[in-house]
Amino acid sequence: MPQLPSLLAVFGHPDDESLITGGVLAQHAASGARTTVVTATWAPDTYRAVELADAVRILGAGEPRLLGYADHRVPESSPSPRLCDAHLDRVVEDIVRHIRAFRPEIVLTHDAYGGLTGHPNHRQTHRAFRTHSQH
Repeated sequence: MPQLPSLLAVFGHPDDESLITGGVLAQHAASGARTTVVTATWAPDTYRAVELADAVRILGAGEPRLLGYADHRVPESSPSPRLCDAHLDRVVEDIVRHIRAFRPEIVLTHDAYGGLTGHPNHRQTHRAFRTHSQH
């Protein structure tokens, strides 16, 4: 298999990477492409961070990054503000920092509607990425 382009997946929660793009991440990683995952919610010292690290390791997708915002229905997921309440410019800055560090050829994220669920964290992640890409 030829090496595929580098891939960065930016999602609202740990588990979105597996549920939404697990096959794509695994295929890119198996080809030798650089891959990684950034999730906007949950603090690094939580059980969801451990689950994310395990999932990303199984997919072969590099070291995951967590932006550390609280999940909108689980405020104890982080001492930071809920992602859906966070100032958009701050979320954009956090995502841009990871894009600049990783320099991917492809970025995958949520659509404008937040997928099938319309989850507020999915929509906020999309808005932040879209705001970045328009500058």
